[in-house]
Amino acid sequence: MSTDIKDVLTDLGLSETEARMYIAMLNLGPSSVQNIAKRAEVSRTAAYDLIEELRTKGLASSFQKGKKMFFSAEDPGQLESYFKTRIETMKGTLGTLNRLVPELRVMHGNERPRVRFYSGEEGVHALFRDVESLKLDELLELADDEAVYGTIDEEMLLELRELENFKKLKIRSLGRFEPRNLKDKTEARVLKTKDREFHGNVWIYKNRVAFVSLFGEVEVVIIENDIFAQTMRVLFEQAWEASA
Repeated sequence: MSTDIKDVLTDLGLSETEARMYIAMLNLGPSSVQNIAKRAEVSRTAAYDLIEELRTKGLASSFQKGKKMFFSAEDPGQLESYFKTRIETMKGTLGTLNRLVPELRVMHGNERPRVRFYSGEEGVHALFRDVESLKLDELLELADDEAVYGTIDEEMLLELRELENFKKLKIRSLGRFEPRNLKDKTEARVLKTKDREFHGNVWIYKNRVAFVSLFGEVEVVIIENDIFAQTMRVLFEQAWEASA
């Protein structure tokens, strides 16, 4: 591992212990707080506080499996989103970070599906940030527009859709109802099974599948795995052709 990664993160605004925690979480993947604390050489009590700080910054997430809580680092590409407010005064350091992202991804990579969980408006923002960071050509969507606009603030959605890279996306959308607020590059079809309720949205993009629950509080699950994404893409294409 390059010796200057921690220095770059601290130059951009993370504390030394936050940087150590983030790097430890990248190396370990989803893990318990005990293992992360040991790897980062901090106390378990301090580790909880540091993870919460990283979560607040959008750089870490957590999920529960059985009775055990697991914590993991966000994709290194999220670092750029967090530090964008500092770009004008920190362009040189941010350029260094961009060159380190591929190395961080190598550290982070493994064959197991990577799963991220979010709740509320932060989940919606996290989903758009993820799509925005990947600079995609196309996004596939299975949508329930009535549930979307009945649960999520419409003004916030319209603002998020104006993100630079999101505006350039070609979107193919399959919905229960005629869609609202279509983008210029969106092609939409109505599902022939539109009377079957599902109260959610599914996004398929790159090697990810995102599930958004729109029943009660918004819950967002992003699964990063080639096989899952390929499987969902095949199912989407079948439904797309059937709805022509």
